[in-house]
Amino acid sequence: MTYDSDALNASIKAAIAEANDDLRALSMSIHGKPELAWEEHHAHDVLTAYMEKQEGFVVERKICQLDTAWRASFGSEGPLIGFCSEMDALPGIGHACGHNLIAIAGCAAAIGVARALREHKLPGRVVLLGTPAEESGGGKCLMLERGAFDGMDACLMVHPGPRGNGAAAMTSTCRTGVTVAYSGRSAHAGGAPEKGINALDAAVQGYVNVSTLRQQLPTTTRVHGIIAGGEHWAPNAIPASSKLLYGIRAPSAKDLAPLVPRVLACFASGALATGCTYTTEGQHLYLELQQNSGLSGVFKSFSEGEWGDEGYEVPAGMTTTASTDFGNVSYHVPALHPMFLLPSASPEDFPHSSSFADAASTPSAHQAALRAAEGIAVAGLRVVVDESFRNQIRKEWEADMAASGAEEAIKQIREALPATGEPVKGGFCSCDH
Repeated sequence: MTYDSDALNASIKAAIAEANDDLRALSMSIHGKPELAWEEHHAHDVLTAYMEKQEGFVVERKICQLDTAWRASFGSEGPLIGFCSEMDALPGIGHACGHNLIAIAGCAAAIGVARALREHKLPGRVVLLGTPAEESGGGKCLMLERGAFDGMDACLMVHPGPRGNGAAAMTSTCRTGVTVAYSGRSAHAGGAPEKGINALDAAVQGYVNVSTLRQQLPTTTRVHGIIAGGEHWAPNAIPASSKLLYGIRAPSAKDLAPLVPRVLACFASGALATGCTYTTEGQHLYLELQQNSGLSGVFKSFSEGEWGDEGYEVPAGMTTTASTDFGNVSYHVPALHPMFLLPSASPEDFPHSSSFADAASTPSAHQAALRAAEGIAVAGLRVVVDESFRNQIRKEWEADMAASGAEEAIKQIREALPATGEPVKGGFCSCDH
């Protein structure tokens, strides 16, 4: 099939430009009413209402047995390109990860590709997924398990960062999390301490053990956590229960697999030393991003051709110690997750800070998000209309999967820390920049 890339890209740009004001209002509506993981009811409602108004889209609400997940589909035949809109905010600081921008960027990319296919009478399908609970809960993990990403030829989304952190193909770390619950026996701390079994001591020992372990770990790993459960403690009573909440990160699943049992041994020794019993509950495993070089090349070429380095930098090969459940998507289909910078944010205004939440509401942040949306729309449309490119990125992805050697490592991690198959509220941030 022959196609005019300039004409197709012009259709994308026109569609996104026409949607500018509505998308700005949508972004500010979501930003002004931040909702935590699994509670994104307002975002779900306003985003689905918006997509229902877009020509040719069919919207499904509350998909995958998840109250705040949704799907907007365009087209009935041809290759399938997917996009994601994240929605959840952070406790206390609102949209400090800019998910209001991610949400509208997904909408913009989807309607841009749909316009190009419709105007040029080309076969192809578009799916935009509203994906809840990226920060805490692994929404995309559950949606993957329940088939939401099946059949896609590729999937793309974007994410904001502070100035200096734009990147066409920034990688992420592989991450798992664990909740450790210690159980002991209460007693009067002054009158009969010998009758108690101190669950707080168990947590303290586990915490100190991890701190001792940490100095022997590679600098590329991260093990970080807190002691929790103190709402019922009193200084004159031996605590009968306590919790540890921990995140464990490494550059890849292969690096993470041998680290997990070492950390779990730290928690076990805390129980052994104090006589407590304990349980562990794993969180969803967030795999490292497998950024597709073909997709990133198209995104980078288009973005630099349109805007150069003026307010939008896209150097390839940058790394981050943050994690995302979109990494799991990149293990399922060829994928791209570029970072775009917020022009008003300084390098100190990092995601998960109140100043970043402020930056995510600015007009310049909105324009940066739409520029990034144009980039992933152009790359996504190329997948749909160019069979040779589609085959190229598939071969690249298959080679990346083979090179990762992650299958056995993933199995080991999930056996050591099985995650619940249902949405879990609370905990702590998985993205955790």
